[in-house]
Amino acid sequence: MSTVGGVFTETQLLDLMVRADALAFDDRIKLQFIPKIGVLNAINAVQNARIKPLFGVKDRDVQVMWMNTCDIEADDDVSCEFGGESASTNTETYALNNKKAVMWYVDEPDYDDNYFDIEEGLAKSQLAAEVKLLDWLAGYSVGVLNTSRGVNATSPEGKGNISGTDTYILPAYWNSALMAYFERAAAMNQIANPVFVSGNNMYEAAILANANSANANGKGDAILFGMRPWYFDLFNVDTVNTPAYFTYMIGQGVLAMANKVVNQNTTPEVVNGVFTRWSRPMTLFPGLSVDMFYKPECSGTNRVKHNFKMILNADIFLNPTGCSATNTGVLSFICGEPQD
Repeated sequence: MSTVGGVFTETQLLDLMVRADALAFDDRIKLQFIPKIGVLNAINAVQNARIKPLFGVKDRDVQVMWMNTCDIEADDDVSCEFGGESASTNTETYALNNKKAVMWYVDEPDYDDNYFDIEEGLAKSQLAAEVKLLDWLAGYSVGVLNTSRGVNATSPEGKGNISGTDTYILPAYWNSALMAYFERAAAMNQIANPVFVSGNNMYEAAILANANSANANGKGDAILFGMRPWYFDLFNVDTVNTPAYFTYMIGQGVLAMANKVVNQNTTPEVVNGVFTRWSRPMTLFPGLSVDMFYKPECSGTNRVKHNFKMILNADIFLNPTGCSATNTGVLSFICGEPQD
């Protein structure tokens, strides 16, 4: 039970949260809070690994399972034998403890003579907290892409200058025609159905190709860009890699985004009469869930200050059992020339 006069009971708190969530889904409010998560959308698009939270081993362990077919090969047909190799399920266990928290409060007296009501204040605060957490995870994921880069096996003829795990391409080549080189790179590196995630590289070219698709002379550019999905993140990709401008090619199934919550209940649960906890899916990225905590305190005379904390515990993992140590399924392309 609540211990401070005027505090929401568990039922009232849940009702408040439901009304706040309803407000959060209102387009007029939601459009004010748009996280910069193009890179997360790209990773989510290629994920096909299965994530299983583990309990009783470590509090925050997760098991990530990939399907691999590396051992299946063509051979001479010299007998009536059957057999060969099968696809394999590869499992890795990771300690998932990569988390950030956002704290905020809603104070009842602040809304006594306010045009806005407390439900809208809570809704907007929740969305603002989600934006902060998602922006953090998006920036973090760019670092994961950088550590996951493989070696480009494309032959040196053409537009790419390969140096280590990076491929440098001169600025003049960054237009729709570059898609032909990317297709060759995908084929040479055996990257199946890749997607691209980029910052400023190709951003304007893609917009112009889409805008000009109605014109006879512009349809070719649109077709080239339409060959593969492109995700643009103008903030995280270029911010993390400054001053270089990066574009990543990511193959299907090579990355897994794992998420775990501590609170298994999705309805508020009071703990020792001190605070309330629960978990819920994120409004702005439903594939992830967050832990929620609530604690009331007195404010003024018989009024309440409602304190909240939102925690996101998530990480991104590379398939550790690829068919080649240097072929990870992630390639990076940089606008410019190799630096000495």
